Amino acid sequence: MGHPSIQIAQTETVYDQTNITFKCRYFRVSFFRYFHHNTGPLVHSIGDVFTDLSSIIAKGGEVSLPLSPSAAIDLQIMIPDFYSHYVKLRFSGNCLQVRENVPLAAYMALVLKTERRAILLYKSEVVKDKNPRWKEFPVPLYIIQFYHQGVLQIHCYNQIANNVDTLIGKISHCCSNLNGNFYSTISMIFQCSAALFLSILMNFEGKRIHEKMSIDLESLELVHGESFFMPFSIHLHLTTAVDLTASNGNPNQPDSLHYIHPHTQSPYMNAIVRLTPLFLSYMAHARVGALGFGARTGPHIYNKLFLDGLSGLLDAYRHARLTVQPFAPTDFSEVIYHVSKFAKAESRRRIGLYFVLLILTDGGLTNPRRTVDAIVDCSVHPMSIIAVGIGTSRDFANVKALESPVLKHSDGRQLIRQNFQFIPFEDLDTDDAVALIPLQIAQWHNSQMIHFGYA
Repeated sequence: MGHPSIQIAQTETVYDQTNITFKCRYFRVSFFRYFHHNTGPLVHSIGDVFTDLSSIIAKGGEVSLPLSPSAAIDLQIMIPDFYSHYVKLRFSGNCLQVRENVPLAAYMALVLKTERRAILLYKSEVVKDKNPRWKEFPVPLYIIQFYHQGVLQIHCYNQIANNVDTLIGKISHCCSNLNGNFYSTISMIFQCSAALFLSILMNFEGKRIHEKMSIDLESLELVHGESFFMPFSIHLHLTTAVDLTASNGNPNQPDSLHYIHPHTQSPYMNAIVRLTPLFLSYMAHARVGALGFGARTGPHIYNKLFLDGLSGLLDAYRHARLTVQPFAPTDFSEVIYHVSKFAKAESRRRIGLYFVLLILTDGGLTNPRRTVDAIVDCSVHPMSIIAVGIGTSRDFANVKALESPVLKHSDGRQLIRQNFQFIPFEDLDTDDAVALIPLQIAQWHNSQMIHFGYA
């Protein structure tokens, strides 16, 4: 097969049967070698099968793989029970006040602050009361366990129409206190619940805001639901958008980010090659969308919007970098709006599609306001955005700022759920942005009030 194989386990031996159900179960499987045994030593190999875990998950956890024209092996993934547990939380506020001469319209956001980013776990509805009682909501337990070095924060904001929302106060608690195995984690959550959330609100400098103002944890319940990794029949659809602006340099010059040496890939090609296969494994078909922005096009532009897999995407990129005229500005709001049209159609039709937009850019965003509007607009629809920063010594500050969990549309609409993540190119091998896509899918389903197994 051309792939090195390492045996990680072996099933029991079953004699004189052609239809076999093995008793041994494994969580990770990358290569199977199925042998026919007799009472003596090995006779011959019936067949070889190569697969990977993501492909099995993408097919709903079960797959039948042919060993030969007359034989097959059925594989089933058994996800550990831990990944089907959720913590159901409910919070209330006491004596909330605002200094501004504006009406009180309070909402809370539960944020997990990690080394790389702030992950929005939940944002509540707005309650116009100084003693708000927000709706109950679930959080996947594994996410807290996975980021055990992170900090759980509750931010309480006052919503202001046509202006930036103001912070009423915040509470922080280190997740390291919750570290350990599954059962000790649950126990520690219950033990720490009072100290964790029955706290006086602070400002971002850590100073008390008001002696009487607090956020209280009204209820905390462990509930069992469907496995986090395979709760829905979701089919991913990937679209890649490439920055073709003049700031990348002349594609024919070695210092350009689009320059392709006869023996090396350009940084853009490198990012495409490293990221695209991660998504293809979870897609029902290998057709991907391809877009470009920031260039002038001629009559011979490669105008196929959907291409066949990684090879088709690379061919289109090679063609485009030589046939378009690099221009300006760096504004990827239009590609967000373009993909969101399909996501909005899915919100109406509900046929099981989820859209991922991969944006490759060298930074220097010129229209952040319109980009924020595009991100907020699609946050209610089945769509996630990952932006990869290409190049060193580039300004990615305003791109990174788009990860904020409290973005607001210029017409006053709130970000429904966090759906934008930024990865510097040099962190592709260590960043967790792609791994957070399942969380965003689950949050979208929850926001649409689709039955999720824990209601």
